Amino acid sequence: MLLVALLATAADASPRKSTIHLKSGEYVTGVITARDDQTVEIVTDDGMKYVYVMTEVDYISHEARKKNYDTSHFRGFVDVGYSLGVGSSRNNYWLIETSFGYQFNAHYYLGAGIGLHNIKARVDTYPLRNDLAVPEHNDPQWDFPFVPVYVEGRYNLRSETQGTPWASLKVGANTFNHSGFFASPSLGWHFAASQYFSFNIGIGYALHTASYKLWCTGDTPGAIPDKSGHSYLDKTGVFHNVFAKVGVEF
Repeated sequence: MLLVALLATAADASPRKSTIHLKSGEYVTGVITARDDQTVEIVTDDGMKYVYVMTEVDYISHEARKKNYDTSHFRGFVDVGYSLGVGSSRNNYWLIETSFGYQFNAHYYLGAGIGLHNIKARVDTYPLRNDLAVPEHNDPQWDFPFVPVYVEGRYNLRSETQGTPWASLKVGANTFNHSGFFASPSLGWHFAASQYFSFNIGIGYALHTASYKLWCTGDTPGAIPDKSGHSYLDKTGVFHNVFAKVGVEF
């Protein structure tokens, strides 16, 4: 996908074609390589060079470049990536994130989306317990992924009709299987591909908070007994991750 985006970006950077319309009714299409008040020089696709005196020229028209997008309209993003846990809770996960909203101008986007973060907990860190011969989850809810819902603000340094760096901030909450806070700043590069879609790559940081059960002995202060005869403490964990992702924009 990246190779296609790079080739498309290079194509968009090619010289703009023009057409010289002569007073005789003839016309020539190519790339204007020189022009002043007296003459105009044009090179056609087959490499032929023509020089005309301006008194011969009726008018000159220029090819309209195709933009990837209008300067403002509705947008959609779909990203996939992988995240590495850092800190005391080193839980890695695959991620899918979406965002849909409005591009107000060449620089500013605001939208909302939902993600799926499929956490694979490590044995030596919560939410897994390693006090048993076969490690188990501290909480059955941790058999399920995080599903954050968020709003996203995004800033492009330049117009998206060309390659541009971008910065994004997502803020929201974990829902469905887990409850807690979610925030994720990221940086990346936008590759202009066509007038219908583009590619993005990015790196970033994600913060999740979520409650979990810490299993303990029954004489632990504040321990809560459950139906299985075990006891636990209600805890809230903070999960730090760094990630890389790729995606499409349409």
